[in-house]
Amino acid sequence: ILRLLDVISVEVVANRNDTSELRDEMRAGFGRVERRLGNLEIRVENVETELRVVQTDLRSFRGEFERRIAPLER
Repeated sequence: ILRLLDVISVEVVANRNDTSELRDEMRAGFGRVERRLGNLEIRVENVETELRVVQTDLRSFRGEFERRIAPLER
C-alpha cells in the first residue's frame, strides 16, 4: 500500500507540473491574443481617423467644386 501511495503521489506531482505548464502556455497564448487585439483596435482607430479626414476633405472639395462650377452652369 505504501508503494502504491508513493506511485500515486509521484503521478499527482507530475500531473500538477503538466497542469502548471499548460496553464502557463494558456496564459501566454491569451497574452498574445490580447496584444493582437490591441494592435487590431489601434489599426481600426487609425483607419477610422483617416476615413474622417478623407470625408472632411471630400466635403470641402464638393463645397469648393459647387462654389466654382455652379455659377458656370447658370
